[in-house]
Amino acid sequence: MTNTTNGHPPAPARTSLFRAAPLPEPPDVPSSWPDRASRLKDQASALNTLIREDLSHGRALVFLLCAALVTLVAGLVPAMVIDAADSEPDNSTDVAVAVVLGVVMLAVLAVPALFVLRAFRKRSTKRFELLKKWAAVDRGHDSDFPTRYGTRGYPHGRFFYGAVVLALVLILGAALLSDLSDPTALGLLPSLVVAGLFSWGPVRKYAQRYSWSEHERVIRARARRRELHRTHLAQSTASGSPTTYLAGTRIHPILLYAALFGPAVIVTLVFVVARPKNALGLVLAGLVALAILVIGLPKVLLMRRRERAELDSATSSLASAFTNGTMTHPVRYGLGESDSRTAVTSTASSWDHGPSRTGVLAVDSGVLRLRGMDGATLDLPITDVQGAVYFSSGVAWVPASVDVLLRSGEAIEFRSPAARAITDALVGNGVPVTTA
Repeated sequence: MTNTTNGHPPAPARTSLFRAAPLPEPPDVPSSWPDRASRLKDQASALNTLIREDLSHGRALVFLLCAALVTLVAGLVPAMVIDAADSEPDNSTDVAVAVVLGVVMLAVLAVPALFVLRAFRKRSTKRFELLKKWAAVDRGHDSDFPTRYGTRGYPHGRFFYGAVVLALVLILGAALLSDLSDPTALGLLPSLVVAGLFSWGPVRKYAQRYSWSEHERVIRARARRRELHRTHLAQSTASGSPTTYLAGTRIHPILLYAALFGPAVIVTLVFVVARPKNALGLVLAGLVALAILVIGLPKVLLMRRRERAELDSATSSLASAFTNGTMTHPVRYGLGESDSRTAVTSTASSWDHGPSRTGVLAVDSGVLRLRGMDGATLDLPITDVQGAVYFSSGVAWVPASVDVLLRSGEAIEFRSPAARAITDALVGNGVPVTTA
């Protein structure tokens, strides 16, 4: 059950200075709330509490201090042992003392710091799981998602500084490994490895948080877009105005490559003409960029060919599920979420949610028939379809999408190379279609 008081989650109370406040309880099923307003309020309160702790300055300071202690010990202990070994010919006593001091530093400083960092990591994992669960409670068009992880595309400071430290560690590590003549300098390698791991931690964490928060905002923006199109369809139907198609633009790959590499090519040519003796570095950089393009382009083409093969396989495998002469169209569905919690059921929501899957769509005798490669089946009378929206991808190698809006308030989005044929079939059965 949700940890609520009169329908609202209580603010976590801190038990002591050295003990973290309890996390909010996991949410219950949406129907356990008395009304949707209280559910949205509890969701916003829990998300704000979890995100506020996730970005806590106090926790960041403790993490920084513990990481600095472990990094310092990882650098001092090898340096002490190497220095004692090189000090005098008969230095067994000094080496033994250095080893003992190193063990003491590990036990007194590094081990407690590692225990604190381990507790931080476990709590961070639990906190992220709660964030994902509370965010999934309600994703309606009027469900706001906190923007505490940054707006306007700016990364969080901890992500930026972690990336800077990681880059410096890689540069210093490469510099030390390039000169193996000084054994004392090699004692810094353990410290650099530890520092690199600690700097990678925030980079990985906040990259994961940014990806998740952006995904949540996209889901809510998708719900708001559908609500807007429903209103537009209702107004068009009430006024009796005809449905219109808006001209969509597509970017050809050659134009995109020209836009990306055109400035670099121009700068390289100017530099070669102006300073031919210093142009070798630019030529090498251009060759590296060309190699990346040559390697990446076949990968993109292979992914596109594999997707078309899956669609063709779905068409041939599911052809027997339809009567002879029925025009079928291969589609990909399940574009609403990236998780796989949605079970295979005969509801529109199960077709719209979950991971991307492959199936076949057909408009036959006034019924929208859907068959999936995962065994899902759905038959919708055309009278249950309020309208559809055609979305051009804007990129030549990405198929267009058709968002089918149902009168029940649900919707299913399909991506298909036959998207225009699907909209034509819907229009032929009296379904209003608009193009966004």
